[in-house]
Amino acid sequence: MALKLHHCHLQHLSKFTSASILLPNFQTLSISKLNGGITRVKSQKISSKIRKRRPISASVSPLDLTEDNIIQVLEDAKAELAQLFDNSVGITGKAELAEVDGPYVKLRLSGKFWHKRSTVVARLGNYLKQRIPEILEVDIEDEKQLDDSPANF
Repeated sequence: MALKLHHCHLQHLSKFTSASILLPNFQTLSISKLNGGITRVKSQKISSKIRKRRPISASVSPLDLTEDNIIQVLEDAKAELAQLFDNSVGITGKAELAEVDGPYVKLRLSGKFWHKRSTVVARLGNYLKQRIPEILEVDIEDEKQLDDSPANF
């Protein structure tokens, strides 16, 4: 297989000076065109440090329970839990802070979500509690907002 891959990419190398291919076994195959048309092929195992992406929340210290911090963590959640908020496929769902009552947080949902709304609230709740440990419970502002029927959008 490596020989076929090598031959296939050598044909396209005439336009480039080098190319890299990521193989399924976490190795890279680098092909470089040197002077006089000589080609160098190099295989390299990718470091496990490069392969593993750490979630944002795992590398951030806990925050205090304030409205501003909750709003910031909800913004961070949009980046880290991107599949819940991916508007490139018509997902218009938004999650906003509705109320803070001591260690109890209520969210407001609007728009369409790819996942069930109850799943969105659960995932956001876990994310908020992880980043702001003082939060005891995350709930929805109004139970009607958990209705996944199209009439609710």
